[in-house]
Amino acid sequence: MRTRELNSFKSMLLDQRSELINKMQSFRHETLAPVGERGDEGDRATSELDLTRAVRDQERAHMLLPKIDRALQRIVDGSYGLCEICEEPIGIARLKARPVATLCIACKEEQEQTERIFA
Repeated sequence: MRTRELNSFKSMLLDQRSELINKMQSFRHETLAPVGERGDEGDRATSELDLTRAVRDQERAHMLLPKIDRALQRIVDGSYGLCEICEEPIGIARLKARPVATLCIACKEEQEQTERIFA
């Protein structure tokens, strides 16, 4: 992979990481803030649903941050863009869609097939 492409992916990953951290900090401040008057049952149900969605988003962000950090480390050590199984290039289109990808399409499909069989 060319240096220009690596720098582009590095920038994309750093931006994504920064955005996730900002969202996580914002969530902490919002959930720690006093709620005030809760309203009727419908308002409370809506608030509960919103909080559930926000918590789920936080869990996803919490799981994505280490993947971003590992991708940034792979850029540094020169292994970014190579499949962890077959060591072939992953492909620019796949990396643009999923910059933290560690497997090429063929290996990922094989992994998913195996998971379906043993699930």
